[in-house]
Amino acid sequence: MQAAQQLLSNPVARGLNILGDRWTILILRETFLGQHRFDEFRRRTGASRGSLSSRLETLVANGILYKNPYQTSPLRYEYRLTGKGLALYPWALLIWQWETEWADANDAELPTQLWHAFGEGHQLRPLAVCRHCGEPLHYDDVERVVNASPQGAPTGSLTEIGSQRRTRGSGDQMLGHITDIIGDRWTLLLMAMAFVGLSRYDDFRQQLGVATNILADRLKLLVDTGIFSREEYRSNPPRYEYHLTEKGKALYPLTMALRQWVLEWLPKVKHPLTLVHRPCGNELATDVICSGCHTVPRTDEVRFR
Repeated sequence: MQAAQQLLSNPVARGLNILGDRWTILILRETFLGQHRFDEFRRRTGASRGSLSSRLETLVANGILYKNPYQTSPLRYEYRLTGKGLALYPWALLIWQWETEWADANDAELPTQLWHAFGEGHQLRPLAVCRHCGEPLHYDDVERVVNASPQGAPTGSLTEIGSQRRTRGSGDQMLGHITDIIGDRWTLLLMAMAFVGLSRYDDFRQQLGVATNILADRLKLLVDTGIFSREEYRSNPPRYEYHLTEKGKALYPLTMALRQWVLEWLPKVKHPLTLVHRPCGNELATDVICSGCHTVPRTDEVRFR
C-alpha cells in the first residue's frame, strides 16, 4: 500500500475530499456565475434539496462559502465565496476551458466563451504555467521525486477519501462532461494513480483497496470518455493496462491547480512525493494566467459570451 499511503497525504487527494463531487462542482460553478441563493442553486443544478443542503453545509464548514442573511422574517441566507473560495477560481477556469476543448458537442452543451475584460478586452484562454519560469505546464514535463517517508502524515484510509457515491449526470449539461469525470472521487483517484505511474487493474485494486465492481465501472467510464486507453498485455487469461491519453493528460494542469490551492489554503502536511518542473529544475508551483495578456484573471474581469 506504499502508493496508497503516499496518495493519502497527496494534496490532490486532500482537495478531492472536499471538492470531488458533482454537486459541489456545480454549486461552485453557479457561485462564480453570480448565483447565491438556495433556490437558484437548486433550479440551475437539478440537485435535490437534501443533496444541495449537505454540499452547502460542507462548503461552509470548510470555509469556502459563508452564509449571509438577506432576509430577516423569515430568516433567509445567501451563500457567498470567502477568500479561500475565490482562490478556487483558477481551477474553475481550467475546468471550463477543458470542457470547451474536449467535450463532444453532441453530448454536452458547451460553456459560453470566456472573455477577458482587461485592457481593450480579448478572448480568455486560461493557461496553467510554472510559477518560476512561466512555461506552460505539461504532464510529461513534471518529474516525480519520492522522498523519505514523512512524519505526521494524516491518518485515515482511501476508502474514506473515495466514499462519495458516484452521481450520474442530470438534465443540467453545462460542464456535464467533465463533472461525470472529476465529480467522482474514485475516478479521480484512479487518474491520480495513473499520474504517478500505475497502469494495471491489479495494481489499482491493491493500492486503492477499491471493490472490484466499482473499479470496473470507473475504468470503463475512463475508457469510454477517452481519458484512458486500454491495451492487452497478456492474452491467457486476458489482462489489460490502462494508459493516459492526450485527453487524459490535458486534465493534469487543472489537477495541479487544485494541488496549488490545497498547498496554499489547507493546513500543511508533509508528503513524500516532490514534483519538479524539468524545464527549470524548480519544485513545481502552479499559476493560471490569461494566455493572451499573461496576467492572472480576476473574477471581476471575466465575462461570458
